[in-house]
Amino acid sequence: MFDFVNKKSKISWKITILYAFMFMMLIFLINLSIYFFLSSFIDDNIKKSINNTTELVLSQFSGIGDPVNFFDTDLLQQISRSEENIFFRVLDKDGKVNAQSKYLEEMDIPIGVEIEEFRTGSKILAVKTIPMNNFVFSRGYLQVVRDITFEKNFLDFLIIVLTIAAGIGALISVFLGYFTTKKMLSPINKVTETAREISSSDLGRRLEVSGPDDELKKLALTFNSMLDRLEKSFKRQKQFVSDASHELRTPISVIKGYVDLLDRWGKEKEDVRDEAIEAIKKETVNMKQLMENLLLLARGDDSELKKEEEMFNFNELIKEIIKEFELMEKNIKLKFAEEAEIKFFGDQNLFKQLLRIFLDNAVKFTSQKGEIEIRIDRIDSDNFYFSIADDGPGISTEDLPFVFDRFYQADKSRTRKENEGSGLGLAIAQQIVESYSGDIDVESEVGKGTKFFVHLPAAKNNKSS
Repeated sequence: MFDFVNKKSKISWKITILYAFMFMMLIFLINLSIYFFLSSFIDDNIKKSINNTTELVLSQFSGIGDPVNFFDTDLLQQISRSEENIFFRVLDKDGKVNAQSKYLEEMDIPIGVEIEEFRTGSKILAVKTIPMNNFVFSRGYLQVVRDITFEKNFLDFLIIVLTIAAGIGALISVFLGYFTTKKMLSPINKVTETAREISSSDLGRRLEVSGPDDELKKLALTFNSMLDRLEKSFKRQKQFVSDASHELRTPISVIKGYVDLLDRWGKEKEDVRDEAIEAIKKETVNMKQLMENLLLLARGDDSELKKEEEMFNFNELIKEIIKEFELMEKNIKLKFAEEAEIKFFGDQNLFKQLLRIFLDNAVKFTSQKGEIEIRIDRIDSDNFYFSIADDGPGISTEDLPFVFDRFYQADKSRTRKENEGSGLGLAIAQQIVESYSGDIDVESEVGKGTKFFVHLPAAKNNKSS
């Protein structure tokens, strides 16, 4: 697009020349049609007038004797005056002139049966020669001549006028085409100028969208939409890098502190050495888990989330995860309400991770001897849901809209247990659900607990249905 607009002037002229050529062709065809129509009309009128006059004169031959001897110059002159621009000549059998209209004197007129055009001096004439033996007993000829100088000059003048008009029209079309093309390409030029001025640090600019709902307006809207997506992506990437750097800073600082402690006291004090090694191991595991989570999120952002899908029983998967947590969290009661049995086609490992995220989150904020309820049921024939509800302190109204944001931790409203985590769990859960065209939602009230809902399209992903 940039190369296109960089050559805007050349393209404007190319389009202008194309417009001018098309306009000239149109004018040429119109002029040609006008000329041929008038030329045909005039020729038909000439032929009609000659033929009609010829028939009128020949109709008078009956009973007058030999027409060759009957017509004289005065009589032909009288007939000529009664017929506009039509003159006569009578010839004997040898082609010698017996009588003629004065207008035809000293003119060399060809003899031919068909109507012929000929030029004599500045005059243009049309002549028809009729052998009179075809009508009466005579061996002479009658010539009917019409002066068509005016008609032919008119046609010549018309050609000149139409040619000049075509030339003027071509010039007008060049100027109008150039300014029209320039105006037409102006919005594209604005798109290019805006694109040139936009950088990664200035993605807030947008094209002005106005005018009729045409292709150029759609181009501007599409460009603005692209900028919206780019700006959102850059902001998310920037925030992601910032949050990841912040999260990695803490374990790195802890490891560095214990390394310094080892360097200073590790050789002398065994308990300090053991404590430092254990802490470094723990922080290393946390960093590894954080990096794996970041990698999973990054793959999901690029639509490269790897899946190994198969048909499995969702109820049995939930029971398996519940059994794992019951072994680890013996002070919390896990209740499973099975309202429907769901067979699902998907990646079991991803949904294991999803359930562990929710249960781990619920366990962290559930009081001792508290209860967590997991429920699964169909919404309709094509959709189902499962929910995880805890009786913890709940989430405040201010924090609730941000619980799925990466690295977000509602510290003000929730009292955590020992392991605080990275704040990536719910973001990962949301990404897994959305990769299966599902929805995730949360309900919470301070002091009364929190419930997460996951809706999934069973029919779409269930190959047995």
